[in-house]
Amino acid sequence: MGHHGRKSANELATPSVTGEPPRLDPPSSLTDDEQSLFVQITQACSPRHFVPSDLPLLVSYVQATLLSRQAIKNAGKDTVALATWEKATRMQATLATRLRLAPQSRMDPKTLARQQPTLVRPPWEA
Repeated sequence: MGHHGRKSANELATPSVTGEPPRLDPPSSLTDDEQSLFVQITQACSPRHFVPSDLPLLVSYVQATLLSRQAIKNAGKDTVALATWEKATRMQATLATRLRLAPQSRMDPKTLARQQPTLVRPPWEA
């Protein structure tokens, strides 16, 4: 994608003063629901969070999330919907970790180490 000539309305609306990379755009092949969820997720993260190679995983995450939302509506009375919900939710959790969206994967190991309380030895080990 050449960036000479016209800038998209999106780029004009939010000029990148900070030198942050542009956020990933949802692929045009996505449905409206998928595109809006895609945008919600990318807007909620820092612009540096995703790189172009994350795109396929991110799309799958969006689809798993929507499938999970859809299936849960019927999961109470439909075993197929329940099974679909379970699979979609499991896939969603896996992809969230891969995309560093899950709480445990968001923590930097160095920050995490600093936040751990210093280990106090239990009295019976003293």
